[in-house]
Amino acid sequence: MNGDRHALIVATDTYEDDGLEHLLAPGEDAVALAEVLENPEIGGFGVGVVRNRPAYMVARQVEDFFADRTQNDSLLLHFSCHGLKNASGQLFFAAADTLPHRLSSTTVSADFVRRCMTECRARNIVLLLDCCYGGAFMEGMVPRAAGDVNVFDTFSEEGFDSGHGFAVITASNAMEYAFEGTHLSTDRQVCPSVFTRALSSGLASGEADLDADGRVSVNELYDYVYDRVRQENPHQTPSRSIHLQGDVYLARSTRRRTDGEGLPEDLRLAVSSPDVFTRHGSVPELRRRLQSQDREIAEAACQALHGLVRNDIRSIADDASHALAEMAVRPSPERLDFGRVGQYEPEPHRRVQLLGPPLARDCVPRPRNEWIHVVTETDGIDVSVDTRRAGSLEGTLTLEGRAEDTDLPVHADVLPARAPVSDPGPPPPPPHPGGRAGPVPGAPIPGPRFVPASRTPQTVRTVPGFASRVPAPAPGVAPRPPAAVPLARLRARLAARAIDYGLVFLFALGSVFVTVVVMSAFTVSESSMDTLANIVLSLFFFGWGVLLFLYDWLFLRYRGATFGKMMVGIRVVNARNAGPLSHGQAAGRAALFGLPQTVPLLGNLLVLLWSLAAQGDPWGRTVHDRGARTLVFQTRT
Repeated sequence: MNGDRHALIVATDTYEDDGLEHLLAPGEDAVALAEVLENPEIGGFGVGVVRNRPAYMVARQVEDFFADRTQNDSLLLHFSCHGLKNASGQLFFAAADTLPHRLSSTTVSADFVRRCMTECRARNIVLLLDCCYGGAFMEGMVPRAAGDVNVFDTFSEEGFDSGHGFAVITASNAMEYAFEGTHLSTDRQVCPSVFTRALSSGLASGEADLDADGRVSVNELYDYVYDRVRQENPHQTPSRSIHLQGDVYLARSTRRRTDGEGLPEDLRLAVSSPDVFTRHGSVPELRRRLQSQDREIAEAACQALHGLVRNDIRSIADDASHALAEMAVRPSPERLDFGRVGQYEPEPHRRVQLLGPPLARDCVPRPRNEWIHVVTETDGIDVSVDTRRAGSLEGTLTLEGRAEDTDLPVHADVLPARAPVSDPGPPPPPPHPGGRAGPVPGAPIPGPRFVPASRTPQTVRTVPGFASRVPAPAPGVAPRPPAAVPLARLRARLAARAIDYGLVFLFALGSVFVTVVVMSAFTVSESSMDTLANIVLSLFFFGWGVLLFLYDWLFLRYRGATFGKMMVGIRVVNARNAGPLSHGQAAGRAALFGLPQTVPLLGNLLVLLWSLAAQGDPWGRTVHDRGARTLVFQTRT
C-alpha cells in the first residue's frame, strides 16, 4: 500500500443516566466490525476502538483520529450508540456520561465531527453511523474542496482508494430509529445490530462486491446494506451522502468476474457457436472443467453454463442445468442432531465438512433460526446452538452455493435447567438362578445415579458416562450393580472446606517460619529485616486466595478431590460425563473459589454466599460448580 488506512470505532452501550436505555448491540458491533476491517485479507485497516467512554474522551479520540493526517491517508469512522436530537433538530452522539437535558456539554455533536472531517487533510473519509436519527448528520453537509484529482494506489496495484472527499452511510434516515434487532428485551442474545451485521457480513463474505471485481466500493457497500436491512426490517431505511471524486474501495473480496478468460479459445467459440450441435457438445467439456481444482477455470465454466441455462434452447439448457447441479453444496453430515443439552450450558458445537471440488465448497451459510449460530472455516463450517431457550428445537441452516441452495436440518433438545428428570431407575433384577435376588450374569450394569440432597431417593437422575466406568467383574463372578451415588450434602462440603482452610493455613504459617529462620541465619540490617517482615506479612494476608487457587487446581485435576474432600468422602466430577476434570475446568473452578479471597473479608464473604447458593439448587451446585460445569457427589455414606 502506498498510503495508510485507519479506522476508529466508537461504541457506547452503557449509560449512566437512567433516561438512556442500555443497548445490547454496540459492544458486539465494535468486535464484529473491527475483526473485518483489520483483517489484512479484507480491510487492511489499523483499527482503534473507543468503548463506553465519557463525552470529553470520545471527542478527544475523534479529534486525534483526524489530526495530523496526510493526503495519502484513508479514514473510516464508525459510531454505534444512541443518537439524540435537540429542539432545533441538531444531532448529537451519546456517550457514557450523557445527560439528555445537557446535550451540548455531555455529548459529541455532529457539528464537531463534521468540522474534524472538513479540516482533515486525508483524501477520503468514510463515516458509518449506526444510531437513531443518523440521517440528520447529513443535513447541512457540504462537499469539501477536492483540489486536484490524484489517482493513488493505497490498497493494491489495482487502484484502491482512488477517490477524494467524504462519504456518510447511516443506519436510518433523519426521522427513524436504528433497530438493534426484532426484539429489544434484555434476555435475548447479544448480537450486532441489523445495520452493522449486514455491513460486517457483506465485507467478510465478499457479497457486498456486487460487480464481482474483487473489490468493495462505498457505493456497492451501501447498495448491499440497503437491500439487506430493508429485507430484514422494512421500517428502517439506510441513507447515504457521498461527495467523492472517483471510487473509494473499502475492502477486498474473493469474488472475481471471469468473462470467459479461463476458457480456451476453441471452447469459447463452441459455447457461442450458432450451430446447435456444437453448443450441445460444449456442455460435457464445461462440466469437466467445472470440477477443476483451479478456481479460475471452474468459475469460467460455471459462468458459461449459467449463460446456457438462461439463454439457450430447452435441451441444451437442461443439460447445462444438470451439470451445474453437480456443484450443489454437499455437507457432511447431511443432518445435525445435537441431542440433549442442558439449558444455559455452553453452546455445543458441530463441524460440518463441505465435500466436492473447490467451487462446490464455495457457499454462504444462512441460518433460518436465530438460535443457530455459524462460523465459516476452511472447507467447512462450525455450527452451534443457543441453549437459553428450553424445548425441542427444529431449524434449518441454508447453504447458498454457486449453483443452488442446500438445506441442512438442525435439531436439539434443550432440557430445562431447573426441572430434574424423574427417573425411577432400572427395574429390580430378576431372581438369581439359585433363588437369591441379584442380577443375571451378563446383564448390563446400571450406572450410578445422582440423588439431589434436597429430594427423596425416588427422584433421581442418571448421569451419562458412569456405567462405562464400572469395572468389569472377574470371570465366573456375577456382576453387582453399584449403589446409587448421592450428591454431596452442603454440611459435608463445608466440613471439607474447613479442613482445607486449616491445611493451607498451616502451609502458609510454615512457609513464613522457614523464611524467618533462613533469613536469621544471615547477617542483615534491621531495616532489611523490617522490609522483609512487611513483605511476608502482606503475602500472608493477601496471597491467601492464590494459595487456595493453586491448592484446589492441582488436587482437583489430578486427584478429583482435595485433602478435605477425601477425608469426608466427596469427589468433584465433570457434569457432562461424570469423568475427571480437564485442566481448564479444574483451573476455572479453583479460580472462582480461591482468587476472590485475595481480598480479605469481602472476598471470603462473597465466596461463602456463592457456596450457600447450593441450598437452592436441585443439583447442589455452587456458583463455582456452575461456572466450571462440575458436580460434587458422595463417595461413601
